[in-house]
Amino acid sequence: MIYLVLLSSFLFTVAKAEDHQLSLGIRFQHSVHMYNEHGMTLEFTPKNLLNDQLSFGTTYVSSRFGSALNSNAIIQDNILLHTTYQFSKSSLSPLIRLNAGYCFADYESSLFDEIDSSMPLLSLESGAKFTFDIPLKVQASLGYNLITSDGSSGIGTVYPLFVQCTILWSFSL
Repeated sequence: MIYLVLLSSFLFTVAKAEDHQLSLGIRFQHSVHMYNEHGMTLEFTPKNLLNDQLSFGTTYVSSRFGSALNSNAIIQDNILLHTTYQFSKSSLSPLIRLNAGYCFADYESSLFDEIDSSMPLLSLESGAKFTFDIPLKVQASLGYNLITSDGSSGIGTVYPLFVQCTILWSFSL
């Protein structure tokens, strides 16, 4: 519920903005030695904030669109809020990202009711963004989850390293 309120506030602010950029896209993520998770990203870049190099967004990725699709892999959903800084405005630019959010697991059986099914997420990413002449951007990065778990507390499927690729289409507001 809190997530929906934050997202609504974010979208209301975006709707009132002028000359800002809103990007919507798909994210492909792979936890090293674990699951593939795919989902959607929404990113907002305010005009003239740090020379248009800082953006804020939200991401939803899930194993239900990756490894858990037609398999017995654990279904996990990740909801993230993130801020991204790109180091230049050139077409190819290094970037860093800070993610904070929550992960939820669905074990699909009451046998696992005593195991934690959710945990907070905090991660850092470093990578690059390529901007095309059309309003298309591709971001790729290597990430590190600062909060992980061995399964005794928290979800045992949140591994430290992940790689991601996000393809975004941008709209001027």
